[in-house]
Amino acid sequence: MAKNIDKIAILTSGGDSMGMNAAIRAAVRYALGKGVKVYGVRHGYIGLIENDIYELDYKSVSNIIQKGGTMLRTGRSDEFKDPEVLKKGIKNLTDRGINNLIVIGGDGSFRGMCDIERYTDVHCIGIPGTIDNDLPFSDMSIGYDTALNTICENINRIRETSMSHDRISIIEVMGRHCGDLALNSGLACGAEVILMPEVPWSIEGVVNKIVTSIDKGKMTSIIVVAEGAWDSMAEFDMERFSDEMGIALPPLMPDERFNSQLLARILQAATGQETRATVLGYLQRGGSPTVADRNLASRLGARAVELLRDGVSGQVVGIRDNRIINVPIGSALGQSRVLDSELIRLSDILSM
Repeated sequence: MAKNIDKIAILTSGGDSMGMNAAIRAAVRYALGKGVKVYGVRHGYIGLIENDIYELDYKSVSNIIQKGGTMLRTGRSDEFKDPEVLKKGIKNLTDRGINNLIVIGGDGSFRGMCDIERYTDVHCIGIPGTIDNDLPFSDMSIGYDTALNTICENINRIRETSMSHDRISIIEVMGRHCGDLALNSGLACGAEVILMPEVPWSIEGVVNKIVTSIDKGKMTSIIVVAEGAWDSMAEFDMERFSDEMGIALPPLMPDERFNSQLLARILQAATGQETRATVLGYLQRGGSPTVADRNLASRLGARAVELLRDGVSGQVVGIRDNRIINVPIGSALGQSRVLDSELIRLSDILSM
């Protein structure tokens, strides 16, 4: 049975993701349709601390479903981790008679939501919004599909110019702890090598695979690297490698970290083939959300309001097998993301 609540607040926190606006729109319109007033909090938890809270109406969320980013703006706040600062921020809500909050964001945003539930009486529901797709309780998070399509579009363009120049191309994509973007874009674009934070790899292995491809007559190779893949790289001795390959490579400086540009230099020296590296960076965060992201965001936004009206709190919504689900926040954060081993195996076979 629906609970008699009269006010809900919404905030977006952490990295922006395409579809956040669609989720905001759905939550606002669904709530207003049930007679519930809705308030927006600007710049995430920072807005709670600074009392940057305002009422939303139908007009507030008109013409935003197709836009990337977030109309509420976003931000990150280490200060909010202090329980006393958190309580001060939440008081800015409760002073307005608001005891229900929807949090749209990723892992860090949900941990802030956990603290709100722990230290205050405000009821929270979380909606996953992160392009990395690193929240294991849900098959997809808002923004992931759009980012994936953006990556594929850019890889396709890079491949075309690479083919014109018989070039090896390295494309670095986002994914600090999760290789979903790299794996699925690499598979979709026919990459010869895909490097991910969850799968150990070595420079020697990458070089050998590219050399084998060249020996088979391939004059163009695509390597997709997740930004967190450098942490899963095996120890590499540049001097020993240079001696064994009979090539001249400058030794690594003591504080120099491995990156895509350095990998490109090594591959070019080892193969004799021109190699370029491209870091897609924030290109992956922008743009109009895909149909999949708009519809997922709309379903999750409406479900979040339903749960609060049902008296449910401390939960996050997501999607499993095309069904909208909700699970306790502690359970969601306690799960570990596991890459699809069949997709990894398939990508290895098809890259030969």
